[in-house]
Amino acid sequence: MTTEIVVTGASGFVGQALLREFIENGVSVQGLSRRKVNGLVTVERYSDAPMSEESVLVHLAQGANTSDSFGDEDIELCRMLASRPWHHIVYASSAIVYGDASNHLRRPDENVAAFNDYSRVKLACEKIVLEAGGTCVRLGNLYGPGMNVDTVVSAILRQIPGDGSLVLQNTAPVRDFLWVNDAARCLAAACRVMPNTILNAGSGGGMAVGDVARLALTLAGQGCRPVVGLTGSSRTSCLILDIAKTTSALNWTPEVNITTGLVSLLRTSGVEICKS
Repeated sequence: MTTEIVVTGASGFVGQALLREFIENGVSVQGLSRRKVNGLVTVERYSDAPMSEESVLVHLAQGANTSDSFGDEDIELCRMLASRPWHHIVYASSAIVYGDASNHLRRPDENVAAFNDYSRVKLACEKIVLEAGGTCVRLGNLYGPGMNVDTVVSAILRQIPGDGSLVLQNTAPVRDFLWVNDAARCLAAACRVMPNTILNAGSGGGMAVGDVARLALTLAGQGCRPVVGLTGSSRTSCLILDIAKTTSALNWTPEVNITTGLVSLLRTSGVEICKS
């Protein structure tokens, strides 16, 4: 790829992984951040993003906390960026737009409707990007080095090693966990192929939060510790992504499964992995 890539939100969790992906593959990339970070271009506003008509924009610069309130400024920024003559735009959306009330594999071509501010903003931005000829990638539950401390995987790892019960808010929800470097490879592939559609980036399978915790404990040789949820619910909470369209369009599949990912994170934390 000879086209330069411009990445907004490059200092974030996904942004850092994506920059590494481009750099390791010899792709010219310019990372933008609103805070000063070595190696990145600091901008006061993303509307000041440098560009040429040969540049591909990867727009990551939106909040990731789904409980936050979101205003129309994120939509207006997306609209402004999309109005510029980029060679292509890749927008990092979220699987959250599907909701969590169904246990079937969620497909990018199914109808979805906003149910909170976060999903409203994501869907509005998707519409803007698609109308500009861009690509939207709905990301699953990302985890990996540098992930937010508020994620469920972070909550699990904080309690290993330890004694007594491993305590989580709720052990029942089923989620599609995707290693952040696999997400970065998917976004990079979208920059090359430029398919002008909505794609899912997930593992293609789901795992209950409690089972992830039990797996992590087993890997750490602490499988005898119980996993306890503080709350429970009779309501279905499931979000698994169908990635068939993504595999076909981008020739992409995830490389790191949940076991391999947890082993890597546990080792990074200094936890010895049980061989049995």
